[in-house]
Amino acid sequence: MSTLILLELLELLELRLTFAVVYENMTFNHRQQFFLLPLVFAALAWILSGQNCIAQDSLVPLKQTGERDIWSVSALIPDRAIKSTPKTLEIYQYDKSPLGSRQPLLLVHGLLGEFHPFFRWQELAQYLNSDQAFQNRYKIYLARYNSRLSLREITGQFKLALRHRAPAGGLTIIAISLSGKIIRHAMQDQAVDQSISKVLTLGAFFRGSPLFCSNWMQQSIRKRHLSPLIRLDRSLGYKLYFARHKNLLADYAWDNVDGQMPGGKLSQSKAALDLAANVPTHTQSSDENKHSSDHKFVVYAGYLHNQYIPRAHSAVYNFLLSPVTFASTTFPAQLGREHPALRYLDSFIAGAVPKTAGSNKIIYPLNDGISPISSSLLLTDDFVASHVLENEASIKEVVGHSTAKKARLFDNIDHLTFIEGHRPAGSAQNLTDLLAQTEQPHSMFAWILRDLLE
Repeated sequence: MSTLILLELLELLELRLTFAVVYENMTFNHRQQFFLLPLVFAALAWILSGQNCIAQDSLVPLKQTGERDIWSVSALIPDRAIKSTPKTLEIYQYDKSPLGSRQPLLLVHGLLGEFHPFFRWQELAQYLNSDQAFQNRYKIYLARYNSRLSLREITGQFKLALRHRAPAGGLTIIAISLSGKIIRHAMQDQAVDQSISKVLTLGAFFRGSPLFCSNWMQQSIRKRHLSPLIRLDRSLGYKLYFARHKNLLADYAWDNVDGQMPGGKLSQSKAALDLAANVPTHTQSSDENKHSSDHKFVVYAGYLHNQYIPRAHSAVYNFLLSPVTFASTTFPAQLGREHPALRYLDSFIAGAVPKTAGSNKIIYPLNDGISPISSSLLLTDDFVASHVLENEASIKEVVGHSTAKKARLFDNIDHLTFIEGHRPAGSAQNLTDLLAQTEQPHSMFAWILRDLLE
């Protein structure tokens, strides 16, 4: 017990404020969001973010030549335009080459990507465009939308645009994070579904994420941490961040088809935090989550190594490792480094308390810092309801239970590896698809290219 308390105190001294970092640092003014952090850290983090504008001729508007052409907006002005909030769905062409007989490839960003250079697609777009076979087949377009809107509002914008403007012959889409769920919802409209030929999703949380269940996370904080100060620190950080992103809590909460979300109260003194109001009801085991368009989806998921994966670490081990954790994760996260922040959130999601009273079982250790693999792989309701993916040995059970055309799963990557291509230090850049281990390993971008050219 004394070791656990010492570990809690060390965590408090580290001043973990990661919830104010992980998503907010996807935009240029995110460091202004850091509560209780010195302004010098905010300035340094902004500098470290690198490029802060788009060259004026890098993104050009797409000319509208017919009723069924992809629509366009005015030319993008460097920096200033990126900081503005889009009022509707905007589409930019990546380069000035004519579409000709090629197929349009639309890249759809995730949360706050609208404020980032190239909407965070620069590295992947450069890699794809460097391949001649890709250039012969596709022309890249970039979507920009207000990701702070509700799922209903954003879906409505995509439905309207794709229903009337998508090109004949079908559109191919790559969507990351929340945009995967947006596109899938939009495709429930038959006209939209007919306009799209393929969707490749990267870490999309189709079932939501436990991270976006406020009451569940608050209860997990109380159960997993002994120190009242630690509880206050984490609880306050969570509340302050999600007060600014209520759409995540409202639209992307865990769907609870597995029944793991607790339904009781945090305590007698916190009756207002009754979890029952936050628990979706699932009374049937049929595949109610399956859509007719799922056969057009290729879904990617991944998970990070943490204190539970590939093997569980003891409290003593974690205590001894805490100085290393501070240097490699906590301190860089406070400087606005996204990957360390995702490593922290990975363990936080894994620590979500299960419904069974008194249970210390870890139920979501396989996650990428935002989404559990059971959310990203489009697994059937029946499978998710009856299987807990609690370790790497359970991965083999996933094969054959996705409603997607193809599902890929990668080891030791985080939510941003999909669009940046980088893995944690010490990991090889080539990845094995754990659901198809007979295939040769490739880099993340090479996997994406292969699936686009199939």
